[in-house]
Order: sequence, then structure tokens, then C-alpha cells
Amino acid sequence: MAKDDYFVIMYMLLKQLYDYLKQGKIISNEELDEIGSQYNQQYWTYILLNMSEQDYITGITPVKALGGTSIKYNNVQITPTGIEYLFSNSMMERVKRTLKDIKGIIPGM
Repeated sequence: MAKDDYFVIMYMLLKQLYDYLKQGKIISNEELDEIGSQYNQQYWTYILLNMSEQDYITGITPVKALGGTSIKYNNVQITPTGIEYLFSNSMMERVKRTLKDIKGIIPGM
């Protein structure tokens, strides 16, 4: 799976949000902007909107305009549904195994 694959991005974001939740932290808007800057803006918006609509995350607000839909985010957090998806979905398990394999092959990842 490529690093810009939908499910890879979902896994990495859900994992980070879950780690933050356990530490009592909330991801900052700047951190989300930094993560999103690695991808096409329309694709990043699509991913966040869908994760929000599927109740995996909270804090995403769609903003409709003439040029399409953009998003605002504030206090983005993983939901219990997102935590369950992270740990019980077969696609998430495949992504996790793939990322572990890559880390074993490529030092420093």
C-alpha cells in the first residue's frame, strides 16, 4: 500500500488521535495542517469529511462555497467508533501489518 492510500492515511490519523487521547492531548490545527499538506487538499478534505460522517472523528465542520466544500476543524478527536474501527477492522489490520513490515525493511521509519 502506498503512503497516500486512503486506508493508510486513515490508520495513521486514527492511531495518532488515539495516542493523543490516551495522553490527554488534543491534536492542534497546525499539526492537522502539516499532515494534510502532504496530500492533495481535495483528497485530504474528502478523507476528513468521510471520517467525520462515519463517526470515526469529531471536530470537523464542512464549509460549502461556490468552489466546492472545504473544512474547518477544531478539537479533532477520535470517537469510540473510531477506536473500535482502528482495532477491529480487517483493512486496518492489513495496513498495520504492512506498515510494520516496511519499518522492518527501511531503517529510521
